Amino acid sequence: MKNTSASTARVRTRDPERTKGQILEAALSEFAANGYDGARVHQIAKNAGCNARLIYHYFDNKERLYAAALRKIYSDIREREAKLNLDSLPPEQAVMRLTETTFDFFENNTAFLSITRSENLLGGRFISQMPEIQKMSAPLLDKITDVLKRGRAEGVFRSGIDALQLYISIVALSAHHINASHTLSATFGRDISSVTWRQERRAHVVEMIQNAVTLGESRD
Repeated sequence: MKNTSASTARVRTRDPERTKGQILEAALSEFAANGYDGARVHQIAKNAGCNARLIYHYFDNKERLYAAALRKIYSDIREREAKLNLDSLPPEQAVMRLTETTFDFFENNTAFLSITRSENLLGGRFISQMPEIQKMSAPLLDKITDVLKRGRAEGVFRSGIDALQLYISIVALSAHHINASHTLSATFGRDISSVTWRQERRAHVVEMIQNAVTLGESRD
């Protein structure tokens, strides 16, 4: 009788990149749902449709798989931001596009918020040992700094805005309503997870950030 499990493993190893991708996607879901401590390798293997031995073959252990998941979610958002080509856009449009993209990314990639929330509960244990994430994030701050400088030079942005402060404000305004959706909905008796409310929230966040950086009175 054939060893079906072993046969499946051999077939999958013929396309290692595909297999690794399937494992990583399953890991993202598991870590997002249960955090690092609650995630189970056997469940990741089951969801990926592979043998658990393949996970250890490609990623060595649970810690390295989790690190790979962190690297993946950060590279996804950094790649999305890089495609904006902020340095080629007029300053006001660059800030608007960055805000819209950040808001939409969190709206459609809740795994990012879940995993980073879990990592914060761990005290940043893993990400603090991953200098590559800081390295891939540095260019974004450089581009935001350049946008702010150009905006000041053109007389459309006020002075004294720090690039990191601005970006963290964009992130906070774009993510808090998702992280606290249940408690905010219960507290104020409104379903802030509804499509209509989220669309209103997006417009509000974009307007708030634009008003925060521009000179003069708020736009109508």
